[in-house]
Amino acid sequence: MFDKGNLKYFFIWLISLLISGLLKLIGYLNPKVLIINNLFLLLLVFGPALLVTIVLVINKFSNS
Repeated sequence: MFDKGNLKYFFIWLISLLISGLLKLIGYLNPKVLIINNLFLLLLVFGPALLVTIVLVINKFSNS
């Protein structure tokens, strides 16, 4: 399950969770500082999926 080929995906997943947790902590401590607009919300929702898709496409073309 945790072979070396899949470690980069778990690393991306871990970084996404850390960024999300950090932003949640900042928003909790300073609620007036962090203003989330629609673009920022879209980046938080679709950013990790886009990053994984880019990595998959690069791997597909580099192995060919």
